[in-house]
Amino acid sequence: MDLRKLLQLVEKAPIGSPELDSEFESTFRSVPPNVTRSIDAAARLIETELSGWWWNCGHCALRNGASLYVPGSSQLPVNYPGAGTAPDFGPRPEHLRLLQDPRWGKLFDSGFHCDRAGTVALAMLTVFLEAKIALTFVQPEASANKVIRSNK
Repeated sequence: MDLRKLLQLVEKAPIGSPELDSEFESTFRSVPPNVTRSIDAAARLIETELSGWWWNCGHCALRNGASLYVPGSSQLPVNYPGAGTAPDFGPRPEHLRLLQDPRWGKLFDSGFHCDRAGTVALAMLTVFLEAKIALTFVQPEASANKVIRSNK
């Protein structure tokens, strides 16, 4: 499925479903079961497809949110005990290329954010899909799914 269409389905969905899970399964080989209905499954997909990227999520009574950042983003906190000691902490060359891209670097540096009604898992999948779509702008071989990021 086209990433833009999948993002539209996720944005419209109030909750995850087996049907929406199936759409992810037909799009990504690394999809864990129940990806649209489980925070753990959504996190595994993000960590598999966007290795090393930083993510967070939150929940309150009315809204759920998620954010996703390229390692090396100026938005990431680095002044805490142990920062920089883990081997995968720093940005890899492919992350730096994204952040330094003359046209798209600011987009990647600011991160991807979603604040929505619905579930935390769907908020996480929204930012995941926005990032995957944005990657098509700087990775020519994936240009078939180009779309401008939605402001959710």
